[in-house]
Amino acid sequence: MKKFLMRGIIAIAPLALTIGIIYWLFAFLENLVGPPMKALMGKYYIPGMGIVAAVILLFFIGCVLNTWMISQITQFFDRIFKKIPFFKSLYKMVKNVTHFFQASPGGEKNKVVEVTIAGQTLVGFITRENFSDFPSMDTDRIAVYLPMSYQIGGYTVLIPRSQVKPLDISVEDALQYTLIAWARKPDG
Repeated sequence: MKKFLMRGIIAIAPLALTIGIIYWLFAFLENLVGPPMKALMGKYYIPGMGIVAAVILLFFIGCVLNTWMISQITQFFDRIFKKIPFFKSLYKMVKNVTHFFQASPGGEKNKVVEVTIAGQTLVGFITRENFSDFPSMDTDRIAVYLPMSYQIGGYTVLIPRSQVKPLDISVEDALQYTLIAWARKPDG
């Protein structure tokens, strides 16, 4: 009986967690954008309009940020934010994390690689290839982030290029495999 119960939990858990996370995200967006929408639309407001408005707003912001003038304004505020004590540390960290998941135009970052350290092979992500702004650092080294399974942390190593081999796998797939400790195929 215990075996069947565990099988049932294992079968339902991915679906239940996915639905729970999506529900939480929708509820968050609705609670954030819904009240102003209710105030504007009054009796014509339909539950869920906050979610639709949030998605449209995010899409619009993405389009607007592609214009030259807006990017100049964004850079201006970016410089200001980077000067405010405490706020600058948090702002830089969040910005760096979000940039990690963006496709990089030069293809330098976000490459999935295999790293050999002390005879052990590890999977990681190139986070930086150029250290010219650190004159004392060996120019043959690159930064590779080695995540730990179940996303409990990770290590960034500065390692010679000769110990790094590119892997033909997407960042998304590598993150999914890492999350499950490479135990099985992520979608299988």
